[in-house]
Amino acid sequence: MTNIQIVPIAGYEDQIRKLFWQTLTIGNPLSFDLTCSKQYEALGLNWYLTNGSRDGVVALVDEKVAGYCLVCLDGVSFRRAQRSQLFKLASCVLIAFATGRINSKSRLFYWHRFRDSLTIMRTRKVLPANIDMHVHLNVVSGYNDGSISLPLRAHADNVCISSGSAAYFGEMNSIGKRRTLGLRRVGGEIIDQSTNRTFSWLTGQDIHRLTMVRYPAIQAAEKVLQAA
Repeated sequence: MTNIQIVPIAGYEDQIRKLFWQTLTIGNPLSFDLTCSKQYEALGLNWYLTNGSRDGVVALVDEKVAGYCLVCLDGVSFRRAQRSQLFKLASCVLIAFATGRINSKSRLFYWHRFRDSLTIMRTRKVLPANIDMHVHLNVVSGYNDGSISLPLRAHADNVCISSGSAAYFGEMNSIGKRRTLGLRRVGGEIIDQSTNRTFSWLTGQDIHRLTMVRYPAIQAAEKVLQAA
């Protein structure tokens, strides 16, 4: 049986960055060199590895990071930092475009990401007003049996309950609508579905972005009632 340890992220930042790139395209790495990749990575990870580092954890298998759970309890700080990182990324991409130092696939990647960002902005407006906590969970390919994702989700649940948050939200990608019923079975309320243009383009498949809200306290109370 695989021995899995759930530990704080401190000291594992480099492995988290490596896993971020290894699994960027539905569990696989990009097939091309992304222009302004450092700025893109910073947008995706920097806040969680600095301001939000005390709430995140990694799953270790043989002392190597096989998954991570990044948690945000301070939406104001997160959004402020993201605006700064987004400005840096946009500036880098525009300069690369103007000087002809951006490859064709990177141009398409950032165009699709821009369109996806507009969709995500719309999705945020349909979130319940009292939910600001969010979670980003990622697991290395080969561990799709829940052995890593479930302990990581349990950590997110515990952070949510201990912080007094009513619930948290996250986003998952699905080929078509395969994951919809599965997410509902594990206690997730899907509040929005949209096409993930970037991943659909990268994979050549119909990839949907599912926005899910989870209420850990309610789920825990239901388990107690079922066991009684």
